[in-house]
Amino acid sequence: MRINNVQFLSNMANVLSLLFIPVFASSLGASYIEIGLIVGIYSATTLLSSFIFGRLADLHHLRTVIRGGFGFAVAAFFLQVFATDPSTLMLARALAGFSVGIHPGALIAYVHYQKQSLGKFISLGSLGWMAGFLLAGVIGVRMDLLFGLSSLVYAFCFLQTFRLKDIEKPQLKVSYFSLNTLLKNSGTYLSLFLRHTGAVGVWAIFPLYLRELGAGAFWIGVIYAINPAVQFLIMRRLDPFENEKLILAGYLLSVVGFISYVLASSYLYVIPGMFIVACSWSFLYVGSTRRVVELNPDKATAAGLINSMIGAAGVVGSILGGVLSQLLGFRATMLGAALFSISGFLLYKILGRAAGTTAFLDDN
Repeated sequence: MRINNVQFLSNMANVLSLLFIPVFASSLGASYIEIGLIVGIYSATTLLSSFIFGRLADLHHLRTVIRGGFGFAVAAFFLQVFATDPSTLMLARALAGFSVGIHPGALIAYVHYQKQSLGKFISLGSLGWMAGFLLAGVIGVRMDLLFGLSSLVYAFCFLQTFRLKDIEKPQLKVSYFSLNTLLKNSGTYLSLFLRHTGAVGVWAIFPLYLRELGAGAFWIGVIYAINPAVQFLIMRRLDPFENEKLILAGYLLSVVGFISYVLASSYLYVIPGMFIVACSWSFLYVGSTRRVVELNPDKATAAGLINSMIGAAGVVGSILGGVLSQLLGFRATMLGAALFSISGFLLYKILGRAAGTTAFLDDN
């Protein structure tokens, strides 16, 4: 129960600071391109820390990495309160992103070694996102309050980690700087990177798009909450399904979902697309995470690299979304996301199975 509470609350804390960053950055005078950079730096530092601490968790104690990550997050998220212009906001988001990347790989490995369902555990993160979106929507664009509340929730997570039991895990003899896990599973990782690059391009400007369609702060929060709410319900029911089928379905549904956003004439017409995209990410994230964790002995590293791909996509996607929106408009960004999803599907069909087979043969 404690590890489940930590998963739920940490994701809620993250989202409280996340939802209105584009709107807040715009109020500080940031252009769309600068907004993309602010969102991107957060993802860049998440990418870096996910790889570093995923490997560290495989070589050392999982509980120590988890505890350290939450301790750093308490300070990093509170420092966002002092952001007064685009530059200081970018620095604050960089620190927050680094703190967020420390613990996910270790958490996934912790749950795997306790033989719990990864799908159900991951779904609690989506439930946390839903709660965070709804709460942020109710509070509105009062960023000092949202930043402070995020830090407070992370502090509670930090205290909870002192009650986690230490668990036994295999002692791995792997190089700290080895890229073998990344290379052996390149089809899974790179395909996910492509799809999520397009998605992040959309999310980087999506609150602004919803405002253009007539949504206020409350409705932005409600619409965002639909995505993780559906994820929570879907992810908990994916244990019987094969990873391969989930991954392929995730890419194809992504295409449909992003195209539906282009056709919306009101913020209410965005809602069906949120259901579709939520299903697509549920299939893709659970299928990809289970696949790499099951095929590789260095569980935290394999799971951490999923988070690194999400971070890398966050860097490229947020900048791409800002540039496309600035030059061609919001809808061009959504069409781009559909194109990236198709590319991810094709790349996985070409590389995914071969990479997975190689990983299995090398480790058995």
